Amino acid sequence: MCGISDCLLTYSLGGKVSLKDFKDYDKMKNSFCEMSLKQINIAIILGFIAMPLELFGYLAVCNLVNPSASVLYWIMLISVMVIFTSIPLHHTICCLCEWFFIRLGKTEKALNSVYDFFKSTAFTMYAGYLAIIVFSIVFIISVATGQTSLPRWAWLYNYLIFGLITLPTKIPAKTNVIGAVIFFGLLFVV
Repeated sequence: MCGISDCLLTYSLGGKVSLKDFKDYDKMKNSFCEMSLKQINIAIILGFIAMPLELFGYLAVCNLVNPSASVLYWIMLISVMVIFTSIPLHHTICCLCEWFFIRLGKTEKALNSVYDFFKSTAFTMYAGYLAIIVFSIVFIISVATGQTSLPRWAWLYNYLIFGLITLPTKIPAKTNVIGAVIFFGLLFVV
């Protein structure tokens, strides 16, 4: 659901919306020419449903860490709290930026306003992705050192590995696809 939400925010009949193009009014206007507020509203709803469900998966992974590795457990749990505070906020900000750009007539002034808002709140994105990296590193350490009930090779199911593999690709909603692969893989291992 979160991947569909991201695709609704990223793709329209006018083309792909790219953060790199935020400074280029003509590209943004063309990208948003066929995007409706309904499309953004559906993306908001799907994101708000999907993210709490994802939280349960992350908490289940935290619970795989043995109590004897309590420091690792707490680092993972704090990372999850940061992820699920900042990423839903970032998702909401992205939705609002697109919603207001469309609602305000897709003007250059509207683009400048939403771009300034996005830039001033980008720390939510950075905090969330940094927390995902910390979570992944601690997960690798805890699994590879035998601090979980998982086989030691299961450390391969993490964002860092799959992120590096998919980095050169143009897979839409890449982070969501990676998350789905990781959690289905861990579900299979468990």
